[in-house]
Amino acid sequence: MTTDTAYDLDHPVDDRYSPPPCGELEEIRAVLDDGRLSGGAQVLPLYERALAARFGAARAIAVNSGTSALHAALVAFDVRPGTEVLVPATAPLPTAMPILTCDATPVLVDTLPNSLALDPTDLQRKLTPRTRAVITLPLWGYPNDERAITGLLADAGIPVIEDAAQAHGTRIANQHAGTLGQVGCFSTHDRKLLSTGEGGFVLTNDHDLADRIDHYTHLGHLRGGHGVNYKLAGPLAAIGLRRLARLDAQLAQRRRNVERILTALPAAGLLRELPYGVQDKPNYYNLVLIATARQAEIADAFHRAGLPPDSIRWRYQPLYHQPLFQPYATACPNAEHLATATIQLPVHPQLSEATVAWIADQTARITQGETPA
Repeated sequence: MTTDTAYDLDHPVDDRYSPPPCGELEEIRAVLDDGRLSGGAQVLPLYERALAARFGAARAIAVNSGTSALHAALVAFDVRPGTEVLVPATAPLPTAMPILTCDATPVLVDTLPNSLALDPTDLQRKLTPRTRAVITLPLWGYPNDERAITGLLADAGIPVIEDAAQAHGTRIANQHAGTLGQVGCFSTHDRKLLSTGEGGFVLTNDHDLADRIDHYTHLGHLRGGHGVNYKLAGPLAAIGLRRLARLDAQLAQRRRNVERILTALPAAGLLRELPYGVQDKPNYYNLVLIATARQAEIADAFHRAGLPPDSIRWRYQPLYHQPLFQPYATACPNAEHLATATIQLPVHPQLSEATVAWIADQTARITQGETPA
């Protein structure tokens, strides 16, 4: 199999997706003509209403990053010094850093085997009277069915914050990721499916909670009470408004690319897709495969082929391996396995048909134990 480009470890497949133009310049020009470029631009409420409608939430609050979204949600739930927040050990740094920003204590929780869902036994063991919130994480846009912990957290009165930064369009138990907990936090960073360069937003069905988050992220509206300036700039909201309308088409193309790769995957090979439920649907931020054996060898084979997994490309590993979070280390064997056994493949719409076919061919070769060509 050949492509129009040669890929290897020095020239890997580009995993960054740059959406084609969809009228963003016209929308930005309208903001420029209006003269208000700040978070007070007229396009902001239009964008927020569009976000809420698209994902089926009562309210959306646009902010300047996914990190800001998480921090604001934590503040709204009174996370402060002396309190604790439970967070998956699979979480990347941006998920957990806002806990430290609140000067609270992160408590790392293991996942279920071969799953992104939190292990209810480990979670229950780590709940304390100091627990203020639990963060859940549909990492790589893959569903994390948390119904096993829903009743436990409801009985304890602990709210759930979904870090859906990579999960625009992911469905869990036939609901949109980011709408299953009390609040969902999204990023619209340059690498996300809905990209505004920098940015993020919060979804919630709780109007009082939405008001508190809006108040905090808009400097308390300068009417008393503490707040910060997390507003999204008008031109970025304009970009998001136009690109949001193209999200469904992007999801469809990602799923077609995945189907092409999975069709070539040998049933008896060393790789299979990360499992999810019948009522779930990934958005395919990445196609995630899990190695059933020879994990290090397989990861290296993909790397040499120009398809480095996150464990190599980003040095992804459980959170407690990061220097900032080593003081909070705890045994999380399932998270450890997930970090080392998973392979993340780019499937974004900008990949040519030849490149997708090449990825499918390389994946088939590697899963059968062959040397990548």
